[in-house]
Amino acid sequence: MFRKLFLAIGLASAINASAQAQLEVPDFTAGSLAADTAEAENADTYTRYTGNPAIDAFINAPQVVFPTIDHMTRMDMADYFNSGSPKPSKNSLNGECRINSASDSQVTLSTSDVSSVELSLLPMKSDTIIMVITTLNTPVPDSSVKFYTYPQWKPVSKGLFMVPGLDEWTDKDAKIKREDLENAVPFILAKLSYTPESRQLVLENNLGDYLPQEANKLIDGALKQRLVYHWNGSRMVKN
Repeated sequence: MFRKLFLAIGLASAINASAQAQLEVPDFTAGSLAADTAEAENADTYTRYTGNPAIDAFINAPQVVFPTIDHMTRMDMADYFNSGSPKPSKNSLNGECRINSASDSQVTLSTSDVSSVELSLLPMKSDTIIMVITTLNTPVPDSSVKFYTYPQWKPVSKGLFMVPGLDEWTDKDAKIKREDLENAVPFILAKLSYTPESRQLVLENNLGDYLPQEANKLIDGALKQRLVYHWNGSRMVKN
């Protein structure tokens, strides 16, 4: 009888203590996440895996930047490249990926059978910016570019480079009417490439390989074949 009573009292005490503990737990959902983010941003999380700044930047990139290539696979890619092995790694979609070339300021990658990436370190006075150019090879090579702070990898969407529109691509001596040009050219397909030694970003116009023959005849000579920009230490400026 007493044993059952003590067990009941003990169980009630435990339940009550548990309930009090639950009531006393503060809400961390907003504050702690902000603190964790700030701590992560201030922490030295840079992994010096190879000693090559560009390859190590690739290894340290957040998963969102290279969603199909996890951290361990990137280290394998670095090992294969540094050992001179042609063996490719496998991305999460079972496609082949490899490092093609690397210098201290740039690494070029095949991230799948139809996509490639240039990751370049752009020097600034007191910081470093990472430029990631992704090129899809179908139906013709077409690139997109993103910028990040480093090593925090915060996206930078303004101030560094303005993607050129139709006005920048139109030759000043073009004789075609603006309305006809806009109808014939709904978008621009361009391949981007950056050369660290000259700090030049080159945009190659690939639209002619995509448009139908009649559209090409209409816009013949109206569009520039390439645009060149220069990194001046704070932003890309058109040459």
